[in-house]
Amino acid sequence: MIRGPAPGSAGKLDAVAKAQAAWGAAIPDEVVMLAEACRAQTSRAVAKRLNYSDAVISNVLGNKYAGDMVKVFAKIRGALMGETVMCPVLGEIGRDRCLAEQARPFDASNSTRARLYHACRTCPNARREMPDV
Repeated sequence: MIRGPAPGSAGKLDAVAKAQAAWGAAIPDEVVMLAEACRAQTSRAVAKRLNYSDAVISNVLGNKYAGDMVKVFAKIRGALMGETVMCPVLGEIGRDRCLAEQARPFDASNSTRARLYHACRTCPNARREMPDV
């Protein structure tokens, strides 16, 4: 018994069509850009560029992602839409790199990394978790 799509056929919705069907008329610009990037490349290549799994990309396109959508959108804006921020240590960098630098641990053996670690803690671009009150 042969299962799956016929050889040579795509067997799946186009990424843009999938996103439009899932999000409807209120589709965010970030999702449109993500879908267009997935159309131009593979979703796996886009996921690697954003430092997410292919499943996260699929769930965002399908409007089923239950994680931190604000962070995903910020990474999309930085990596795919060219949004930049002014870093006190590195100067102008992409928003996606800013988020990546904030997530890295302290490293005393690298002076730039140590400066970034301390600067990120007080930077206005830093993503901070708001405590529950």
